[in-house]
Amino acid sequence: MLNLRYHIVSLVAVFLALGIGVIIGVTVINSGIVDQLQKRLDSVEKSDRQTRTNNDRLTAQLGTWDRFVEQGRNDLLAGQLKGVPVLLVGVDGIDRKSVDDLRTDLVAAGANAEGMLWLTDKLNVRSQADANALAGALTMAEDTPDVVRATALARLATVLQAGADPAGLIPALRQGGFIDYEAPVAPASTSSSPTTLGPTPPTLPVPGTRSVVLSGAGARLDDDTMTMPLVTQLALTGAPVVAAEAGQDTPGGRGVFVGLVQQRPETASRVSTVDNLESFIGQAATVLAVRDLGKEPASHYGVGPGAQRLLPETPPVP
Repeated sequence: MLNLRYHIVSLVAVFLALGIGVIIGVTVINSGIVDQLQKRLDSVEKSDRQTRTNNDRLTAQLGTWDRFVEQGRNDLLAGQLKGVPVLLVGVDGIDRKSVDDLRTDLVAAGANAEGMLWLTDKLNVRSQADANALAGALTMAEDTPDVVRATALARLATVLQAGADPAGLIPALRQGGFIDYEAPVAPASTSSSPTTLGPTPPTLPVPGTRSVVLSGAGARLDDDTMTMPLVTQLALTGAPVVAAEAGQDTPGGRGVFVGLVQQRPETASRVSTVDNLESFIGQAATVLAVRDLGKEPASHYGVGPGAQRLLPETPPVP
């Protein structure tokens, strides 16, 4: 018969075997996990190196593109607007750099640049006192802020469409602080700093003026209720006008202003738009869209959902 000592030895042997098996198993499993983690780490490091390589390549390409723009800007746009009078009308608060670049491009294209009218925050007419001041500038009877503001925008549209300001609307609005004026920039060949090359506000605009209305992100006036009525009246009266904005590739960051122009039936087929004024492509598209004013229907340029092309088509060589 089996004695107690035999049972104890057997049980110890069994538990010892189990313990050894567990230790060996854990070691094997841990080794496998370590191998997998190392492989994943190697993969991440390889991906990181590839990303850095791609970033370096893209940075180099961007630098090449910047040099191309800087060196080719004048030659690419030269003569596209030779002698054409162009007036920019912008809403205060929008991206100034893209506007300054466009102003330089207009001069490079040979335009008779008339400068820049800025619609200021005061056109919001937030108080009756501002409404009365605006009514005085318009030489009209005092009325509510909405009525006086709408009258001011309608009269400004009439002046731009007519290419003349016999009643002195622009100087009056400027004196009241409702608009501001910025002189055109000098050609790069003569000066690198802004200087007055065209008419001063009392003689703006000149006959045949083509307008570019600029608004969008950051604008201190509401596009739907203020800028769009101006653009709509210009469109319905047949005034030569282009609408443009600088956008961002973020949700809701592009088409803030020109999207309204593209959607409204009164303007969609009458006013050409550009939604990427922040880039040289958008600035060139704006210059060429001004060149093509008078062609129907209007076209929409840029990279947003409403854009049809990046640039206007090249006119056929006669």
